[in-house]
Amino acid sequence: MIRLLVRVLISRFSIAFIEVVIVIPMVLATLQMTKVLWRTVDLREAMDIVSGVAIIMIALGVVLEERKTIREVFELTSGPDEARQERLDRSCHHYGVGQLVFGLFAAICIEMIKIPNTIIYTGETDDWLVAGGMVFVVLGAFLLIRHALALLFVLRK
Repeated sequence: MIRLLVRVLISRFSIAFIEVVIVIPMVLATLQMTKVLWRTVDLREAMDIVSGVAIIMIALGVVLEERKTIREVFELTSGPDEARQERLDRSCHHYGVGQLVFGLFAAICIEMIKIPNTIIYTGETDDWLVAGGMVFVVLGAFLLIRHALALLFVLRK
């Protein structure tokens, strides 16, 4: 029963669906940033938004990157469609690494603001660091859309 559930969750359709669902808060976060960035003094909400989305990006990146390992753990390898599954594993690994990197860079931008100014002075650049974090979120969203489309239309053979 668990193997069937895992097989469904790591199918190209499920992964594409999950990626599209995750793009939604990324787009909403971007829209929210256009309303608050450079218009308010308090950046806590903006920082929380970018940090939260970055954590989601990192988590998804790790799961995508380890699709092959998940298949091995649940003994879903060596099937009749193994060549196609390996292509999916490779694609998920590559896009997962990209998602992980963009999520980590978005988190780095926010964490630099949180470090006291006596260590890293970010005084007048806080807005720019939040904006930089959002750029990485937007890049991650484009990456997810591209991967979802590839899963649905390119990697179907």
